[in-house]
Amino acid sequence: MWFGVSQKQYDETNPVALKKAELKEVQQKRLRAVLKRAYQNSAYYHRVFESIRILPDDIKSVEELSKLPFTTKEELRKHGYPAGGDFLATPFEQLVGWHMTSGTTGTPVVNAYTQGDIMVWTDLVARCLICAGVTSKDIVANVYGYGLFTGGIGLHQGIQRVCAKVIPWGTGRTETLVTRLKEFGATVITGTPSYELFIAETAKKLGIDAKRDLKLRLAIPGAEATSKFMLQRIESELALTERGGGAREIYGLTEALGPGVAQECPEDSHEWMHIWADHFVAEVVDPESGERVSEGEKGELVLTTLTKSAMPLLRYRTRDITVITESDDEIPHPKIATITGRLDDVIFYKGAKIYPSAINQVVMAHPEVLEYQVVIDNSALNPSFTVIVETANPSEELRQKLIEEISGVSFARPRVEFVKPNSLPRFEGKSNRVRR
Repeated sequence: MWFGVSQKQYDETNPVALKKAELKEVQQKRLRAVLKRAYQNSAYYHRVFESIRILPDDIKSVEELSKLPFTTKEELRKHGYPAGGDFLATPFEQLVGWHMTSGTTGTPVVNAYTQGDIMVWTDLVARCLICAGVTSKDIVANVYGYGLFTGGIGLHQGIQRVCAKVIPWGTGRTETLVTRLKEFGATVITGTPSYELFIAETAKKLGIDAKRDLKLRLAIPGAEATSKFMLQRIESELALTERGGGAREIYGLTEALGPGVAQECPEDSHEWMHIWADHFVAEVVDPESGERVSEGEKGELVLTTLTKSAMPLLRYRTRDITVITESDDEIPHPKIATITGRLDDVIFYKGAKIYPSAINQVVMAHPEVLEYQVVIDNSALNPSFTVIVETANPSEELRQKLIEEISGVSFARPRVEFVKPNSLPRFEGKSNRVRR
């Protein structure tokens, strides 16, 4: 236990504080409470319950949550923007602020916070960091963006909660950042996978050897879909495994507080993340029918928040594709598979559905690929699907491998074009590798 931290506070951040049976009891108790709170205090959810003519007490278990309709991003935009609207379940006077999504696909989605929400969120991020291996001895360079985006402030709070030392950098000034990583002896770095790779690339350009000159042992990437191969590349480029660490993904979304919903632990091999079942009920449903799929079957993640005060969410469709299963290690919380794609990001081309994350998984598995971009032209006369690949070692063999592998995951055959190093853009925040 940390100095000055109570047992209750410690338990809230400790990923192994509860046993599986206790976890189910806590989840069930909190579910009953949030259903009543949403019905009584949220104008939006009161209307939902009334419209289907049921009361909170009619839902007696997690399994019976399916009696409720889904909450969607469209409903949050319509009834919750800009300050929480009908979704608010606490008086306005109790709010301490907001965060919101970028709004790149339409009206932003807002999340309002009470002081209690901030404390819960901080504990959840701290739990993720502990799960990943962060300790009070670490110096953490936090390079998620600050401001209305949840990443920067969310990680900042959690880092301080575990008594680690935070360098509150944000994004940008990458060359100076690399210098500071060396000067401060930073041992952990956060940020999007794309930006962490850009930082590694910048270090090389400055003549800074990650193995010799830096002390990084952990990376906490998140905020965008990634792949096992991209995480392995971060580990290699920043020499993390040389120091017994690695890249361990964090997952979250603004609507569910922010980062802190799930976390990869050292046993997960870039394939799974523990989802904190004492704070979230996770369902996986068929994206088209809305019916729950069997354990181990791929589908859309649906979340019910159990401890959010200002804006509780019931059966929220995240649009993220994953799989859920029971834990197979000492942490009792169930696991979700690393997010393999978002329904919002799907590209339609000649009747085929193309998931950018699937292309990422294929392309970044080739170490000679430095960066890439997908260009989709759906014009009626001359549609085209092109993947532009930045590499110092182009070859016809690489071209054919990429064509075949991308065809296998997208059911559409691309053209592959090579460009010289430093030809394509790099990303300090969320990546945008698709041009339409």
